Amino acid sequence: MFLEDTFYYYKLTDYLIHQQGFDIVFIDNRQTEVWLQRTKRKQNHVIRLTNQEFDWKNQLKIDVDRTYTNAKKLAKLFLGRNIELHNVYVAKHAPVDDWESLNETKKINQGKFTNMHVYYLNDENRSDEKERLFQETSVEPIEFNLPRDVLDMERITQYLKVSILGEFQQIQNTSTKIFEYAKPFYTYVLLVINVLMFLLLEWQGGSTSTETLIRYGAKYNPAILDGEWWRIVSSMFLHIGFLHLVMNMFALHIVGSLVERIYGVKRFLFIYFGSGILGGITSFAFSPQLAAGASGAIFGLFGALLFFGLHYRRIFFQTMGWNIIVIIAFNIIFGFVVQQIDNGAHIGGLVGGFIASGIAFFPKKKLIKQQSMAIFGYIIIITTLLIYGILHTSTHYDPALEVQIAQQLIVGEEYDEVITVTTRIIKSNPSDYSAELLFLRSYAYSKLAQTDKARKDLENLISIEPNKIPEAHYNLALIYMDNDEANKAKKSLEKAMDLDSTNKLFTDLYQDWFSNE
Repeated sequence: MFLEDTFYYYKLTDYLIHQQGFDIVFIDNRQTEVWLQRTKRKQNHVIRLTNQEFDWKNQLKIDVDRTYTNAKKLAKLFLGRNIELHNVYVAKHAPVDDWESLNETKKINQGKFTNMHVYYLNDENRSDEKERLFQETSVEPIEFNLPRDVLDMERITQYLKVSILGEFQQIQNTSTKIFEYAKPFYTYVLLVINVLMFLLLEWQGGSTSTETLIRYGAKYNPAILDGEWWRIVSSMFLHIGFLHLVMNMFALHIVGSLVERIYGVKRFLFIYFGSGILGGITSFAFSPQLAAGASGAIFGLFGALLFFGLHYRRIFFQTMGWNIIVIIAFNIIFGFVVQQIDNGAHIGGLVGGFIASGIAFFPKKKLIKQQSMAIFGYIIIITTLLIYGILHTSTHYDPALEVQIAQQLIVGEEYDEVITVTTRIIKSNPSDYSAELLFLRSYAYSKLAQTDKARKDLENLISIEPNKIPEAHYNLALIYMDNDEANKAKKSLEKAMDLDSTNKLFTDLYQDWFSNE
């Protein structure tokens, strides 16, 4: 190996890295080859440089084949696809036999790579080969002048070598240390709190009980509109059923530990609650359904990893990148397919986590302008969602949920509350459940001896849905009989029997009242 060739090798490598925007991807343990990559203007080039000399074509061919094999092994280190692979040799002499055929472009079309180009920069054709390399990779041309003094050449060569190796070592250290900034702590605290809250729900009536969930702080839009905004936070610690808890806690353990290692404990907490709150408000704005769970905050942790990937793109894709993207995409698509999933909380949490990460930023780093913009963006999004949620009345109530709540109140003989619940939904959101709501309210009115109001609701119900609730005709018949309106009572009871001929209560009452006619 000659000093001039070694100087040229490191000079070329240094030029590609520091003036042409190539990243150091890999240097082998023997320091005999350097792998670089640059993605620019939809061009994706990987250059492998080595300062080796081959006496024979067969030796060179073996190394060319080995380069392709190594490229496939290192594929996960390279970003993107459709990569042009450039295999560059810097040597004093070329092989003595006919080796030029190896210089031809070889189509690969396997994995990430499309073509492999070979360049042999020896004394005789160094300038031409370098020009060909620069043209193929869109690198600006330059001439490397050799120092006249041998000592200067040796000094510069050693400096470039140490500089390049040191830079690569720094990249490796950064890749390692970035996942070791802090040890997970609050991830486990949150896990414990969520499990304890689940056990409390089970003890107090069941984690799938609507009444229990509302009592302990689930996201319930009517209560939020009445001023209970704390539910946006409290709902993050409640889970509906054991499977819901297990899936969320598994995700929190895996993703939370990683985010806490990268961002540190304080930033982790800020991201977790910042994304959970935005996810909860998004759910409030777009979904009237009762909701609970840590999934909004967990999606925020995914958003934090996406923000990390934006700033540490190579490390992100070399470690977890595509796995994270696939998981996010799958869950969002699944959320659109399955109506029971609160996709608003998921998407809101994802966006919230990304923006919260922009506010907190990375440990020991600051970008005041970007962080200020992130704060402004977070405030604007929160404000917009709140205004939309308050003004968009169709999401204030879930009729099916209100029917369920009213039924539970009737069981508890809380008739005044039944009237309050049913009245607000009937007034604000006419729906497919109007008949059920009118029936439940009429029942409550009857129990409170407000017969005229009960009669009015039942007659209104029958005019809307005459064939839906047989019991409505039965109850109306009772009211008619109390008012000595026997003909109306008979017609109502006959309609009830027509709709449900197997109901013994209907037939027995008919026999008692009208059997002697």
